[in-house]
Formats: sequence, structure tokens, C-alpha cells
Amino acid sequence: MANYKKKTYSNNSSDKKDYKKHSGAKNTRYTPKTGANAGVEQHLTTGWRLAGKDLISFSCVTTSKSVLSEKGWYGSVGCSVVNTKTGAKQFYWGMMEKKTGKVVIAEMALVLNPKAKNGGYCGTFLGS
Repeated sequence: MANYKKKTYSNNSSDKKDYKKHSGAKNTRYTPKTGANAGVEQHLTTGWRLAGKDLISFSCVTTSKSVLSEKGWYGSVGCSVVNTKTGAKQFYWGMMEKKTGKVVIAEMALVLNPKAKNGGYCGTFLGS
């Protein structure tokens, strides 16, 4: 006769697998002391995501071309994308919501949401 172990189920945290995040985002506000935007409050949203075994980092900041719309969105937000493994750099224009710091890069179908429930999200979105 075979010797089988009985499965037991419990809600102990030690029985759960370790959860690893695959993306994240954070929003900051700052005022530069020098440069073209000296003395003007800037909004910076940074994010990261894993693409296979590559780490992709995002940095989106308001520029002197950024204009706040009536609905609370900045247009012409400069976004730089860097693959940290290969060093490849790309530049895109995006839009940023002032209240939350959420950035949408339509050309990549990508969103950076620092207010997501899991502590921040950086990934694709489905347009409606």
C-alpha cells in the first residue's frame, strides 16, 4: 500500500508563497533652484517594471512645455525609458494627472500609477 500525506490547508502566513512585485511607481514634487524651470514646482513620476529578465525604468517630469488643462492633466510631459540591462534609452511624450501623478504614454500603451493599491503600478493599459 502506498504511503500518502494528507494535504492540510491553513491561513498561516508561513504557508503562503513570497509575493514579488513586477512593477512599481512613485510620485514626487520638487522646485529646482537653477535651470530653465528655476522656482517653478515640477512633478516627477518614476516607475519600473520587469520585462522578462530586463529591468525597465521610467522617469517622467513636467517641462516648460507642459500646460495644465481644465480637467487637471498636464500635456507634454517628458518621459525617458531606460533598459538597465542593455543601457538602451528612449524618449516619449506623455500626459500626467496633477492630483495623482498618474502618467499615460499613449504611444507605448503604458500607464504609471503611483496610487495603485499594491504600492504603485507600471504597465500596459487597455484603452476604451
